Amino acid sequence: QRNGRIDRHGQRASEVVIWHPVDAEGGHGDDILRALRKLDAMRADMGSVNPVIAPQLPDLLEGRRRDLDTRQAEARMERSRRLVKVERDLRDRVAKLHERLNDTRREQSLVPDHIERAVRTALRIADKPDLEPVSLVGAPDGTVFRMPPMSGSWSRCLEGLEHPYTRKIRPITFDHDVAKGRDDVVLVHLNHRLVQMSLRLLRAEIWARDDVKKLHQVTVRSLPDGRIEGPAVVIVSRLVVTGGNHQRLHEELTEAGGYLRDGNFRREDRVTEVRRWLEDSKPAGLSASTFDALRTRFDKHRDAILSAVEARSKDRLRFLTNKIDAQKVKEIDDIRQVLDDLEHALKTELIAER
Repeated sequence: QRNGRIDRHGQRASEVVIWHPVDAEGGHGDDILRALRKLDAMRADMGSVNPVIAPQLPDLLEGRRRDLDTRQAEARMERSRRLVKVERDLRDRVAKLHERLNDTRREQSLVPDHIERAVRTALRIADKPDLEPVSLVGAPDGTVFRMPPMSGSWSRCLEGLEHPYTRKIRPITFDHDVAKGRDDVVLVHLNHRLVQMSLRLLRAEIWARDDVKKLHQVTVRSLPDGRIEGPAVVIVSRLVVTGGNHQRLHEELTEAGGYLRDGNFRREDRVTEVRRWLEDSKPAGLSASTFDALRTRFDKHRDAILSAVEARSKDRLRFLTNKIDAQKVKEIDDIRQVLDDLEHALKTELIAER
């Protein structure tokens, strides 16, 4: 390789002298070969071996040294290996947390359309202007919106829309895929002020008095013919699991439902089927007489309906109990592993300093 770098095309010198290192006995002895093999191994671990070889190379070539002293370099390599292990473990934990986040999104149906619907509903309740759909190159229709003018506490939702360089007001999107890799649109995620204020308003509406609330807790929806046997009711309830110190361990929405017949109420045991009712149904309107008739049926079978809701919560709680216990054991093991690694690292450093 050195020959090729010096004696190459374009070399104008009439004579090129190339020196090859030899040991004190005039040959390419085993000492140099052994040192080169060690340097190759260290280069693979450290990326560079100049700090190791430079001070010792003259003694090695002149025969005053038979081997390279690599203790300091090996200590650096060991520290590098520990750092690499920490980084690898961190990447694994981030990947697992990301997987848990995606699972939660799927379980809670935290899709962009649902977040958008919640925000737009909250804006109507607050008597604020609606989001205005706009077009953006490379983004599907209906995924990008222009924020309306806001006043009062809602005006803080406009923070961050101005581009830091062009000073242009950017549109928003609720879709991570739309916002990925571009800075001409702002991602409104779950922790964004707009979403948080909307959710707080919707929660307050749930507990507001009937004479002041603007959000109804009942909606009428329809399915295509043949999908259900008759009028049905679905109850969406909130399930919260707390620990001994009242710390919230888990929270989710559960669905329970069944057929609302005149003579009785029959629970639909298949949870996936109840979810399909919600996902595939569309808003519908009813006459006042029909709505009153359904309300009479609901009041008549209220106890049976609430029993179905309680049974669904208990079924879900049994599953969550096992899941939470498994998560507890895993978190204890993770903490122990971190403490064990820290103890080992401290002891190693103390021994090295001695």
